[in-house]
Amino acid sequence: MPVFLLPIITGAANMMRLPALITFLAGIFGQIIAFFAKYMTTKVAMQLTIITAVSALTLGVFAVIKTLIMAVSVVAPEGLVHGASLVIPDNAAICLSSIVSAHTVRYVWIWKVYFIESFAQGR
Repeated sequence: MPVFLLPIITGAANMMRLPALITFLAGIFGQIIAFFAKYMTTKVAMQLTIITAVSALTLGVFAVIKTLIMAVSVVAPEGLVHGASLVIPDNAAICLSSIVSAHTVRYVWIWKVYFIESFAQGR
């Protein structure tokens, strides 16, 4: 091997170390970012699912209560409807649907905690 090529080969070897180090660090950094992205995506998806379920429950209960109020007001005497409108606020259906949804969510949460505790004791 000619001696005059040794400095070129040594310089090339030194230049090749830096890209290899950068590639190694980029690979580790990429793995860390992928782990956190997967973790955060799962958490965000779960939270959005919970928010959607509670909103859908509240909207459904609101629609049912509003339908029941309208059905009763059609067959009720005019004086009763007028008297009830003096006592019952306009947002009564929204308030009742929020209360029913909150109780339902609380019941589901208690059931879930009970299930987890009984499963943990069974193992």
